[in-house]
Amino acid sequence: MTESVKKSDGNKIHSRLGHLLYSLGAVPSALPYNMIGSWLLTFYTIYAGLSLIQFGLLLMFYGIWNAINDPLIGYYMDKLKPKRGRRVPWIIYGTIPMTIGFMVLWWVPYSDTGLVFLHGLLMLFLFDTGFTIVITAWSALYTEMYEDEMERASVVAINDTIAFLSSMIGVMIPSMIAVALGSWAMAGVIMGVTIPITMYLSLLGTKERKEFQIDEPSPIFKAFKECFSNKPFLIGSITYAMLDFCFGFTLMILPLYAKFILNMEEGMEGFAMIGVALGILGGIPLWWKIYGKKGPKFGLTLSMIIFCIGMVPLFLAEDFISLTIIGLFPGMGISGVLMTEPVISAAIDYDEIKTGKRREATYGGIGAFIARLSMILSALALILVQLISGFDPQLETQTSEAIIGLRLSMSIVPAIGLLIGLIIFKFFPLNYKRFTEQQEKLKVLHEERLRKLK
Repeated sequence: MTESVKKSDGNKIHSRLGHLLYSLGAVPSALPYNMIGSWLLTFYTIYAGLSLIQFGLLLMFYGIWNAINDPLIGYYMDKLKPKRGRRVPWIIYGTIPMTIGFMVLWWVPYSDTGLVFLHGLLMLFLFDTGFTIVITAWSALYTEMYEDEMERASVVAINDTIAFLSSMIGVMIPSMIAVALGSWAMAGVIMGVTIPITMYLSLLGTKERKEFQIDEPSPIFKAFKECFSNKPFLIGSITYAMLDFCFGFTLMILPLYAKFILNMEEGMEGFAMIGVALGILGGIPLWWKIYGKKGPKFGLTLSMIIFCIGMVPLFLAEDFISLTIIGLFPGMGISGVLMTEPVISAAIDYDEIKTGKRREATYGGIGAFIARLSMILSALALILVQLISGFDPQLETQTSEAIIGLRLSMSIVPAIGLLIGLIIFKFFPLNYKRFTEQQEKLKVLHEERLRKLK
């Protein structure tokens, strides 16, 4: 990024404090989503009474709604131009339904499974609509504010550290709160109050750039067609859909795995994640350097290989200690996989050079649409687990077939998904040479945009 651009944005945005403030948005991006990903299956089956098949259908409908609202919200976010900016107003107002939907999701005042299903579906719809609005706008600001790859990598390192800690809180703490207070509803409220606090604080580290306010997006169907014709974006998004499936499905199964295979105490199941968590934390500085020096294609490919190989031995884990030790290696891979911004940002930059327009939110929405394939895959996998293995979350003692089904769900199933993702990502066209050439062209293009504003 040129010095003139930095000065026009204000030094605070590009300072360590600015990076930290912006990255606080990773808390509502990660904590509620990981609590839902880790505990919604357990809560709605063991405590609220849904069967695994019913929950699979709930997840499938949720994934379909997710796929519909994400690209539409992203497109209209780029199209509309409120006086206060294209991003910040959406964050301010979208945080409200996001918070309400999340809190009420964990308060189920019904015993009838039909009403439980409907309640869960409506609250997921409300939460996710707000989540999509907020996180699409917040993520778009990242690509707009930071152009230099080293600065992007630096912000991602801070962002991912906060996201990691938030994710671990979302995985490990809710069940402890629920057991201590005797209420999952209170756990939802306590976790939910972090959403507006951290999201609004993150706005202190953001600034919308005027040169991107002049863009007029293409008509909606043309815009979608152009996004799907962007090869780097399409390959990157499909790859991340497979990664979301692998990581999300594993998180969903983990509490059941901890309960029925590791025999961990109620409220402590989330700590089965500790080995993977330590691997993720240890890998963040390493991946920051790899992405910054070798580019996004090399970084993501290497991290996926480590993640894939590391998942297979999880099939053999018998207790908490063995799972913790085995989990360190895939955790190192997950640390690099979670750095999604470099790959998608490179694809959006590719589009700007090709079309002359900035469309972060449109791309964010369509990318989320593709990523929601992971929810549908997870839903189908859950239904298959119950149909094939006979696993029943209402039973205290499972059959040997059900136990094998859980073991496969924690190891081989995600490893196969990762292998498919690796094959797809092999065709990502932006190697390090092409990537660095692209970023040089981008700097020239943005200098021209600034001259138009003078």
